[in-house]
Amino acid sequence: MKTLLLLAALGAVTAVAACDRRTGPTESGARAVTGIVELRLGTFVQRYDLRVERTDDGFAPSLTPIGGARPVGRALAGLAFVRGGAGPAGPVVIATPQGTVTTRLTYRPLGPWHVLDRAAISVAAPQLGAGPELTVAVLEPRLVR
Repeated sequence: MKTLLLLAALGAVTAVAACDRRTGPTESGARAVTGIVELRLGTFVQRYDLRVERTDDGFAPSLTPIGGARPVGRALAGLAFVRGGAGPAGPVVIATPQGTVTTRLTYRPLGPWHVLDRAAISVAAPQLGAGPELTVAVLEPRLVR
């Protein structure tokens, strides 16, 4: 049940960390960001190849499973992997009927944009206590010109 609650929490985080759709001129001429997305829940790890294209409307991510990873769900695909700005300053707390979801998002600058460094999602349910932390990290991000 904790796992299902954490995965549902990822959907809530997606709403909070929606892609920053503003784009502007870039001095570097970058048109995309590539890297590896790592989804980790305890000892459960899945990895995906990431490519985020800059479009006229913002950023369009695509994720391709690596190895035995499952196909990407909507919540993970909707996470803001690249933004025009640094993102939320502090943790975001969302109260749900099943418990409290706490999310911490950190971004790092990469050329003209900010790339997701780590999203940490934890759930505390009154009947179950604190669950394991779900993390999403972008490893080895690179600009593509």
